[in-house]
Amino acid sequence: MKYLDKNTFLHRLDPRSKIILGFMGAILVVVLKTPTGLSLLFLTVLAAFGYLRPARRTVRTMIMLMATALCFTMISQGFFYALEPRTAILTILTPESGMLGRISGGIALYQEGIIYGALQSLRLFSAMLLSAAIVMSTYPSDLLLGMEGLGVPERIGFVVTVSIRFLPTLIEEAGRILLAQKLRGLDVKGVRGGFRAFRYLLPPLIIDSLRNARRIALAAEVRAFTGKRTKVRELRFSLRDWAVLGFSAVGMIVLILYQGHLS
Repeated sequence: MKYLDKNTFLHRLDPRSKIILGFMGAILVVVLKTPTGLSLLFLTVLAAFGYLRPARRTVRTMIMLMATALCFTMISQGFFYALEPRTAILTILTPESGMLGRISGGIALYQEGIIYGALQSLRLFSAMLLSAAIVMSTYPSDLLLGMEGLGVPERIGFVVTVSIRFLPTLIEEAGRILLAQKLRGLDVKGVRGGFRAFRYLLPPLIIDSLRNARRIALAAEVRAFTGKRTKVRELRFSLRDWAVLGFSAVGMIVLILYQGHLS
């Protein structure tokens, strides 16, 4: 997930507009409760993400992340759903099954929990795609300039932009480490292989990340970095930005007020 050098409508928006749109999306992710409302939000953000025409590798990565999150969320909520009513579709341990059954109250997979997990996944997917669309359509320096224009402290803005800038590098480093482990005979097939790969991937990845962070900190210290900088250009809202923000604000308010009628 990195900046795409294109000339689309989203690229031409003021970075402050995209940050504000991100806050609007975050509000909707939290406030919306109905499946229809969350589905509309997800489809809208998905359309914006697809409009940028990301690389196939990016699309495959996002699909893999969303599929993994959906699977774990549905399973976890399915087993630990505690609200009533609930319908058990798979019973692993009944409350009458000895001491373990009495202590745990039984272990079962509930239909309502699976549905609830899928609903919560829509919130996560919307947040993921929205953040990806903002990052891919905004140059890192413009993103920093936009955060400063909205009153975010320079140091915090610098940390955020550096994190976004080095995220693709971290992913590439993880791929190289995993490839090296495979060449050394590491078996990553199946569920056990996936956990084994994660076990051997995490320590060197953390060490490399700490080394990179130290290099950045030393470079900033050598240059006497304070967070303040001279602005090369000034940001100005255009009619396009006001129109997008106005339309989005109206849509957000309507969706929140009438979400009960969409269920």
